[in-house]
Amino acid sequence: MVENLKKRKTFNNEVINKKKLQSLMYLTFHNYGVIRSSLIADKVKNLTFHYATVSGISLSVEDLRVPFRKRSLIGLTTNEVDLTEQNYNSGNITAVERFQKTIDIWNNANNTLKDEVLTYFRESDPLNPLYIMAFSGARGNISQVRQLVGMRGLMADPQGQIIDLPIKSNFREGLKVTEYIISSYGARKGLVDTALRTADSGYLTRRLVDVAQDIIVREDDCLTSEGLTLDDLFQKYKTDLSLEDRIIGRLLARPLSIPDENKIIPINTEIDKQLIAKITKYKLTDIVVRSPLTCEAPRSVCRNCYGWHLSYSKLIDLGEAVGILAAQSIGEPGTQLTMRTFHTGGVFSGDTTKQIRAPFAGTLKYDLKSKTSLVRTIHGEKGFDLMENVTLFIENGTNTVCSLDIPKGAMLLANNNEKLYYNQVVAEIKKDANLILEEDRREIYTEVSGEIFFQNLKIEESIDAQGAKKKTSRTSGLIWVLSGERYVIQNSSRLDIKVGQRFTPNETIASQKIVNNYPGIVNFDNWETNKEINVINSSMTIENGNVFTTPDNYDILELKGESGIKQFQLNVKENEALKHGQTIACLKEDSYKTETGGIIYYSTASAGNKKKRSTKKIFTGFLYWIPEETHQLSQSNLSNLEVTDLTFVKKGTQVLPNVFSAIDGFCQINEQNAEVIIKPGELYQLTETQKSTLDKSNRFINAGDYLFSDIVVQKLSYIEFIKVQGIEYLLLRPVKTYRVPQERGFFINYSFFPNSNNRSVAFRTVKRVFYKDGERVKSVNGVDLLQTFLVLDIRNKYAGLSSKLEYIPSVEGNEDNPQFKIQLKLYEKIKVDDFNLTDTNLRGKTLLTKLTQNNQYIDARTTIAKTKLSTNVTGILAAVNFTNNIEMLVLKEHFIKKCIFNTNDTLYVKKGDLVRIGTLLTSNTRSQYAGQVFKIEDNHIFIRLGRPYLVSEGAVLGVELNSLVDKSDRLATLVYDKLKTVDIVQGLPKVEEILEARKIKNGSILAPTEGKAYLKNNQIEILKAPGEKFFVDLPSQTSVNFTNGQYVNFLEPLTDGQINPHEMLETLFNYYETTHPVNEACKISFRRLQLFLVNEVQKTYLSQGVEIADKHIEVIVKQMTSKVRVSYGANTTLLPGEILDLTQAELVTKAAISSGEEPPIYKPLLLGLTKASLNSDSFISAASFQETTRVLTEAAIEGKKDWLNGLKENVIIGRLIPAGTGFNSFENLKKVGKDPSRNLLVKPVEKGALKASVLKVRTSKD
Repeated sequence: MVENLKKRKTFNNEVINKKKLQSLMYLTFHNYGVIRSSLIADKVKNLTFHYATVSGISLSVEDLRVPFRKRSLIGLTTNEVDLTEQNYNSGNITAVERFQKTIDIWNNANNTLKDEVLTYFRESDPLNPLYIMAFSGARGNISQVRQLVGMRGLMADPQGQIIDLPIKSNFREGLKVTEYIISSYGARKGLVDTALRTADSGYLTRRLVDVAQDIIVREDDCLTSEGLTLDDLFQKYKTDLSLEDRIIGRLLARPLSIPDENKIIPINTEIDKQLIAKITKYKLTDIVVRSPLTCEAPRSVCRNCYGWHLSYSKLIDLGEAVGILAAQSIGEPGTQLTMRTFHTGGVFSGDTTKQIRAPFAGTLKYDLKSKTSLVRTIHGEKGFDLMENVTLFIENGTNTVCSLDIPKGAMLLANNNEKLYYNQVVAEIKKDANLILEEDRREIYTEVSGEIFFQNLKIEESIDAQGAKKKTSRTSGLIWVLSGERYVIQNSSRLDIKVGQRFTPNETIASQKIVNNYPGIVNFDNWETNKEINVINSSMTIENGNVFTTPDNYDILELKGESGIKQFQLNVKENEALKHGQTIACLKEDSYKTETGGIIYYSTASAGNKKKRSTKKIFTGFLYWIPEETHQLSQSNLSNLEVTDLTFVKKGTQVLPNVFSAIDGFCQINEQNAEVIIKPGELYQLTETQKSTLDKSNRFINAGDYLFSDIVVQKLSYIEFIKVQGIEYLLLRPVKTYRVPQERGFFINYSFFPNSNNRSVAFRTVKRVFYKDGERVKSVNGVDLLQTFLVLDIRNKYAGLSSKLEYIPSVEGNEDNPQFKIQLKLYEKIKVDDFNLTDTNLRGKTLLTKLTQNNQYIDARTTIAKTKLSTNVTGILAAVNFTNNIEMLVLKEHFIKKCIFNTNDTLYVKKGDLVRIGTLLTSNTRSQYAGQVFKIEDNHIFIRLGRPYLVSEGAVLGVELNSLVDKSDRLATLVYDKLKTVDIVQGLPKVEEILEARKIKNGSILAPTEGKAYLKNNQIEILKAPGEKFFVDLPSQTSVNFTNGQYVNFLEPLTDGQINPHEMLETLFNYYETTHPVNEACKISFRRLQLFLVNEVQKTYLSQGVEIADKHIEVIVKQMTSKVRVSYGANTTLLPGEILDLTQAELVTKAAISSGEEPPIYKPLLLGLTKASLNSDSFISAASFQETTRVLTEAAIEGKKDWLNGLKENVIIGRLIPAGTGFNSFENLKKVGKDPSRNLLVKPVEKGALKASVLKVRTSKD
C-alpha cells in the first residue's frame, strides 16, 4: 500500500482547517501507522506554531465584523413576524400557533444570519483573526462567533420556555437593557446546569462501568451464524449515520457476493474503506455483519463479533476489557455535552424542521400520483402530508426553472400553480431527531373588554376531579370579544335605562332605595361627613355608676351598691366602635395581689390526680400560693453574690450589690439558670431512718398531719425535698390560700331603651386567672393572680348591629368635678357608598332624597331615602348581566366603524353577523374591520369592533356565552402537544432515561399486530384477518395517528408520544410467542429492542454532533437485555419471579424437555443500568456498587459463590485482573470442535509471550 501511495503523490493547494486536518491525520494513521502519524503530527504542529508566531495574529474589537445583510434580514424577519401577528389578531391562528411560528421565524433568521457570517468571512475577509481562530480548530466555534457578530437569538426563561422576543443584537453591537435581562436567564441556567449536570454525567459513567466491567474479549470466535443485516441497521429504525459509520471495522457474518467482479468475499473478512467503497459502488444490500449483540460467547464478546479496536483499526486483542472501553466512550461525551450549555450561554438551538424556500418569485408546479391528506401545521397553516417523493418546479417570468426534490413524509405548504413570492416556505422536512412531545397548556387572555360570543364551537360539559364544572370545546372555533367598556354597580340597585338606550353625562342611570333592617330612630347627622345614615335600635344605661377621669387621664367607672363602692378602669374610649366579647373594664382590687413571686396551684391534690382547668372560663374555688422571691442574674453577677447556697437570710439582707431580700427565707442558688431563689419556710435535715421511710415527692400537707413522728404541721404547708452537697433536707414551705367566690361581689343596675323588656345588651362578669396550674412565677415584686373583667355581651338577635359607648352628663357631677353616666347604643349603620358603583370610572355623583325626618322612629324595612346615580360617561348600553352585581357594557362612539358600499351591490351580511378583516360585505366591498354588523343604513354598514380568538379542539373554556369580560381576563386554556427540543438540558437526561430503562408516562401505543385499524368507543380495533381481531384500550383525550380502515404495520405507533421500551418488549414477545418457541421468541424480541435502544442513544448524541461507534452502545445494551423472569417454574427448581440469564433458562428448558418434563415459562426482562448491576453474577461487584447490606445479606442467605470473572471483584480481593497482560494467567482458552460451550483450560504461554505478540501485531505495518 505504501508503494502505491508513493507513486500517487498529489499536491493540494487549499486552506487546512479543522476538518481537513482531521482528514489528513486519518489518512496518515490508516496508511502509515502510529509512529509515522505521530511524527507527521509533530511536524504539522511545528509548522503551524512557527507561522502563528511569525504572523503575530491578535484579536481586536475591529476584527468583529457584522455582515452587511444583517439589517435587511432583521427587517424582513420583523415583517414576517408582523404578518403572523396580524393573522393572530384576525383569528386565523391560535396563540400557540402564533408562538410556534414566531419562534421558528426567528430561529430560521438566526441560522440564515449564521450562514451570512460564514459567507462574509470566507469571501470578504478570509484572513480575519476571528475567522482563523474559530474555524482552524484553535478556539471557539460557529455558535460563539454567531453571537459575537450575528445575533444572540432566542433564549429560554427560568422554566425552560422559549421567550418569543429574540435578542437581535450581538456582543459587538452591545445588548439593550431588555435584551440583557432576557440574556441573563440563559446565562444563569448555563452556570447552574454546568454544576449539576457534570455530576450527573460522572454518575452515568460510573453506572456504565459497573454494568459492563466484566465484559472482556475471552476468545477468538464464538462460531455464531447470526448477524445484523443492512435492514436491521438502517430500515427498521431511521438513523443519520452513514453506511461507513455503521459497518466499518466489523466482520462479515456471511460470504458477500460481488456479481460485477465475479467475486465472493469470504466470511469473517474485515470491512475496511476499500470494501465499503465497493459496496457503495455496486449498491450491494445482501450484507450480514457480526455484532456484539449477536455474539454467543458467554459473559463476554469474541474478537470476530467485536471487530476492530477503533484506536488503531485492527482486530481487537484477547484480554481487552471492551466493557470499560464502551462505558467510557459513552460517558465521556456526556461531560462535553454538559459544558456546551455553559459555552453557548443557554442559547436556544432547536432546528426541528428544515424549511424549503422559493429561491425566486414564480409559479409552483408539481405532479402528485398518490393521495395526500390535508393537515394543519404547528404554525396554523394548511399543508399536505406527502406519501411519495415529489419534485417541485418553480418557473419565473423569464422562463427560468428551478427544481426542488421533496422526500416522502415532508409537508407541502403551497398549492399547484400557486404564485410564490421570494423566500416563501413551500415545504417543511421534519427531522427525525429525538423529538419529544409533551402535553402543555397556554392561557388566552383578552386584550380588550367586551361581550363574549362563540362561533363554530361545540361545547361539552364535564365534571373535573375537584367536582367543578368544566367546559371543553370539541371543535376548533372562535371566541369573539365584542368591544365595550364594562362597569359594575351593586346588585340591589335598579337600572333606569334599557339595553340599546343612549345616555349622556349627568343623566340618571340607576337608583337605589335605602331600607333599614332593624327598627329604631333615624339619624342623619353623619350624612354630610361620612355619607352615613344611622338607625338607633336600642340602648343600655348603667344607673348606679358614674365615670370620672383621674389626674393621670384614666377613665374610672365607680359602681355603688350594698357591698360598697367598686371601681373599674375602662379599657375603651368614648364613641369607640365595640364588638361582642370585647373587654370593657377591669376591676381595681388588691385581694389577689401577692407580695413576691411564687408557685400557683388550683388544688392540693397530688400531681397524678390533678385535673386541668381552663383559665378562660369563670374561675371559682381556691388558689394556693407558695411564695418565693426569685432574682434573675447574668452569668457575670454570679461571682458577686453575697449569700451562699441554703443559708437563711432575713428581710433586707444584701444578695448582690444594691440588691436586697424582700422576705425571710432559705437561699437556693441555681447556677445553671443564673437564679437566686429565696424560699420562706422551716428546714429539716433528714436522718437515715427518715430517708428510708418518707415519701420524697414534693406535695401539700394539711394542718394536723404529722411531718415526722414528733412534729405536727400547724397549718396547710408545702413539702419540698432539697439535696445540697450530698446532704438531703426537707423544706416545709408556707402556703397562702385565696378564696375565689362564685358571686360577683357587686351589682349593676341597668335601664333599657325603648323599653325594659328589650334587654339587647349587657355586661358579663369574667374572672380570669393568668397563670397555669403548677406554674412558677419568677418575680421579686408581687403579681395579680386573678382579675375581674366586664365583657360586652350582645344577644345573637342583634349581632348585625354596630355598638358604641357614650358618656351622658350625670346630675352628681359639677363643673369642677364632672361625672358621666355610661350609655351603650346599638345602631344600624347604613353606608350609602355601599350602594354606589364599584367602578370609579363610571361614577359621577349621588343625589340623596330623604323620605323620613331626622330622629323619627321607624319600623324595620322602612324606605328611609332614595339615591339617584348620575354618570359622567356617554354611550349606548350594549348589554347587562345580573350576577353577584349588575354588570353593564357601554358602547362608545369609537367602538363603531363605518363601511361605505354601493347600493347596487349584492349585500352578503345582515345585522348581528360576525365578520373578520377581509370578509365580503357585499359583492364588491370587503370589511376593513373585525367585529359584528351593528346596523345597516342606506349605503353604510356600521361594524361594532371586536377581537376574534381562535381556540383549538380540546380547549378548556373560561367564559360563558354573552358574559362580560375586562381586559386581561382569561378566555380559555389551550391544551396542546409541545415539541421538546433536544438541547443539552434534554440530551443527557434522555440518554440516562434510555439506559436506565425508565417507564415512560403517557407513552405511545404500539400496534400489537399488522392489519386494518379502527377507532371504536375508546378502543383501537385491529383486524388482522377475517374473524381475527385485536383490541387496545385508548386513554381518554388521546389522538390517534391513523384514519379508520388504514393498514398499520406491526409495532407501528398508533398514538403520539415516546415509545416505552418495556411496553415495546412486551408487545414483541406477545407477537413472536405465538409462532416461535419461548427461547426463540425471547431472542427475536431482544434483538428488535436492542436495535431500537442503540438507535435512540445514537440519535440523542448525534443531535448534539457527537459520534459514538455502535459497538460501544451495543456492548452496554446487551447487558441490559440478557435476563428473563420466570412466570411459571413447572417441574424445575425455578421459582416464579426469579431472574436469570437467557442462556441459563435455555439450558434448563432443554434439560426439562430431554427428560420428558414440563419446561418452565419465562418472559424477557429489560433491566436498567442500576438493576443490571445489582443482578450481576458477582455479588462482590454488586455490593461495591449500591445497597451493600442487602446484596451481601441475600448472597449469604442463598449461599452464593463468586467465581471472580470480572475486573472489580478481582481488584477488591486484591488479585491480578483478568484483562490485558493479566488475561493469560486466568483463561487461555482453546476451542474444541464446533461446540462453543465446550472450553478446556490448557497450559498458559510463557511469561511475557502474549505481550510481545500483541506489540508485534500492532507495529507490523509501521
